[in-house]
Amino acid sequence: MMDKFLTTDQVAKRLNLHQNTVIRYIHDGKLQAVKVGKSYRIKESVVASLVGQTEPPDTKARVVAVANQKGLVDETATTVNLAAALAAEGKRVLIIDLDPQGGCAVCLGIDTSTLQRTIYNVLVSSDVEIRKVVMKTPYGFDLTPANIDLAGAEVELKQVLAQESVLKRRLAPALDQYEFILIDTPPSLGILTVNALTAAKYVLVPIACEYMALRGLKMLLDSIDNVQAVTNPNLEVLGVLATKYDARTINSREVYDYLQQVCERQGIKLFNQVIKQSVRFTEAPNHGKPLIQLHPELDGAQAYQQVAKEMVYG
Repeated sequence: MMDKFLTTDQVAKRLNLHQNTVIRYIHDGKLQAVKVGKSYRIKESVVASLVGQTEPPDTKARVVAVANQKGLVDETATTVNLAAALAAEGKRVLIIDLDPQGGCAVCLGIDTSTLQRTIYNVLVSSDVEIRKVVMKTPYGFDLTPANIDLAGAEVELKQVLAQESVLKRRLAPALDQYEFILIDTPPSLGILTVNALTAAKYVLVPIACEYMALRGLKMLLDSIDNVQAVTNPNLEVLGVLATKYDARTINSREVYDYLQQVCERQGIKLFNQVIKQSVRFTEAPNHGKPLIQLHPELDGAQAYQQVAKEMVYG
């Protein structure tokens, strides 16, 4: 018999899911589908194999590591602005700052030198629960901050059993309290970044439209392969987000074209939105507010809002 093709709406009804969840499963590679125009069609046999095996959607937080081994690619700006944009969509959001520079707190006008407890204490002390260091922000999301103390964790975690999965274990109690957990990582592949990739379900890769930034992309993809092989086989690349894009320069346009080619070859999603270069990004920390709230009319702010909507609705 011919295998019948179903629409996403039909699949949603059979699996008792929202249609947006079905589309997200397709984007995540959990559900094989064929694209027809702007829509998808799914074989009935594929749906049949999922019946009784589909997990209830959104019962736990989607953990996303924002990572790139090359610095100065707007990792922290991406983390903070996506958190604010997701919160604006009504989602419960937590940022985990794993960068010893404490950039997330700095972006929000918080003096990290005065913090008594940070994510460092959670990682190295079994008696410090993550909820004890979570801070409420005025922007709708929570923050687990970091400061320079976290640099010591690179050494101290090497003495811990299963050092790569410490964050995953310590993060477990928070999974039911949030819908999204974003992890801002340091610009290096040390034990902190490996912990983030081991704890995450997805990786979002911001990459500046500069030639030097491209050098770290292959290294990061190789690192993700290694983590998938050793500590987190379920890790998926959510997508690559081009930042510091300036359409007026040949350099930006060429780098973006190259990114398109790389992502197509690797089968990786490249977000349609680009974060355009703007001096407002460097000025935002002086005001202690995410850019999407400080200057919501800017192209970059609106791009972050669109990426957040795509993360929520697929």
